[in-house]
Amino acid sequence: MKNNKKTISKKWVRILITSGLFLVLTMLNISTVVAWDNCPFGEINDTYPGNCGRYVDTDGDGICDLSQPAPENRVEQKEGIEGGNASIQIESKGRGIDYFFIPIVLLLVVFYLTSLILSKKKKITAVKHRKIWNLLLLITFLVSGILGILLVLKVSFGIEIPSYSDALFFHVEFGIAMTFISIFHILWHWKYFRKMLTKKS
Repeated sequence: MKNNKKTISKKWVRILITSGLFLVLTMLNISTVVAWDNCPFGEINDTYPGNCGRYVDTDGDGICDLSQPAPENRVEQKEGIEGGNASIQIESKGRGIDYFFIPIVLLLVVFYLTSLILSKKKKITAVKHRKIWNLLLLITFLVSGILGILLVLKVSFGIEIPSYSDALFFHVEFGIAMTFISIFHILWHWKYFRKMLTKKS
């Protein structure tokens, strides 16, 4: 009977770990959807080869599609004539960096509730449930922290790092995930923190 329970427990742990890896991969790839005027880094008319690894040019104009409006939405304006040639400007409004706050939060909440329900139904132990989330907290902390240090080296000391925009983007994305996993962690230890913060009479 005990061996059967251990087999079931291992099965659910594998399912949760697989789901966790899927969550991390989703966070890494969620920003790769190609769409006009939807640069996650706020670039406008980003010319070849582009300032990040997501450069794509489907219309062959030498400008990243993500950093400019769709061809049918572009407005061409003649600004004057110099030497007989009219200069043309393509209007494009920057939208700022587009972070995936809501999808990340929803994925984390669904995944957390799934592992919590499994632990309540004794499919996995409460200890394993917490180990999974402690591991995810460690991963998000390390990724966000290391990328943050690289960004500091770039901004404060002028040290060039490859794919600066990518580093900034994923620093924030993993920071969002780390924050919400930290909230789960705080809720587990709420009594401890309450006692620590409450003045003793």
